[in-house]
Amino acid sequence: MTGRLEDLIAAIPFEDHHVHAPFRERHPLSVDKFRRPFTESSFDGTWKRHVSSQLGYRWMLRMLAELLGVEPDEAVVVRERSRHDVAGYHRMLADDVNLGASYADDLFASGECYDISEWSQLLGGRTVHRVLRIETFVEHGYITCETLDDALQRLGARIETADQDGIVSLKSIAGYRTGLCIQPPSADQRSAAARAYLDLRAAALTGGSGRIAIKVLVDTLVWSALEASIPASLPMQFHVALGDDDIVMTANDPTLMRALFSHEPFRNLPLVLLHCYPYHRQAGYLASIYPNVYVDLGLTIPMVGPGAANVLKETLELTPVSQLLASTDGHMTPEFQWFGVRVWRWAIEKLLEDYLSDGVIALENTEPIATAMLNGNARRIYPQ
Repeated sequence: MTGRLEDLIAAIPFEDHHVHAPFRERHPLSVDKFRRPFTESSFDGTWKRHVSSQLGYRWMLRMLAELLGVEPDEAVVVRERSRHDVAGYHRMLADDVNLGASYADDLFASGECYDISEWSQLLGGRTVHRVLRIETFVEHGYITCETLDDALQRLGARIETADQDGIVSLKSIAGYRTGLCIQPPSADQRSAAARAYLDLRAAALTGGSGRIAIKVLVDTLVWSALEASIPASLPMQFHVALGDDDIVMTANDPTLMRALFSHEPFRNLPLVLLHCYPYHRQAGYLASIYPNVYVDLGLTIPMVGPGAANVLKETLELTPVSQLLASTDGHMTPEFQWFGVRVWRWAIEKLLEDYLSDGVIALENTEPIATAMLNGNARRIYPQ
């Protein structure tokens, strides 16, 4: 059964609904740069001294060595991958894992990554949709938007024309900035947000940081963006749980988002919880309560590596299959996305085998379950 199930899962295109275009290639790639995506740490000692002993990273090296036809030695693998033509290499990785469309948050590391059209070409012409990161979008508008009202008008206009700009979803990084206890802004809070915007804009235009990390302002942006999304039922992704070392994990439990989930006007908006680990069970609980909440395990699956099947099993304890999405959160190098897809397929196969042997599902259930997670759910909730 294993071979048959493996082939069935491999034949289903992987819709990567949350990913970033890789950094532009710099040949030859150093070992340190190759390791970098496998930790969220900003401390170079982590990837220089410890990532090489991470089980998921070692597993990736073995997989890639097999694909490249070399011994599974880190230096050998990095040297061999850098010998390949850039376009051919990206295409080879995408073809190997039967990659479908990608949904790119292209305001991440803007300027360092391939733009969407370039990346689409590198992937052999595969579709790459856009995801709009709202906090960064507002920061990029400081020059032209003198007030918060101007900024919200600009954001609303971009949301209104999302389909014309190839935007299929919004994304908030409130979890990074101020946490997930997002509240509807009162009149007083809206005034405070307007003042905060003026201060940040002034700082940004005089060489300082305009980073939006003031709660009343972040809450106002998120709430306003969701209100603007209602007519088109445009989804919004939220960074949840694990991330860089500036994340306050206790402020990133998705159950803190109750005010947002319970707001009736937002009930028809797909709200996608990204990553979720170690709050994947809490996210599953939320999906079991709210029909418009979707759970994603991007970044989690490639990071936990051989633990992926266990995390997926725990997530599905409460998450309906129709509300679970697959992504990789690929970033920096093309190998991270490639490895993420491979691990997703491996985890789904392992889980379905267990369900079959335990009599939980029948053989005819396997393909619909795998398809829903790998592409069906994403194609249903995002504009195509």
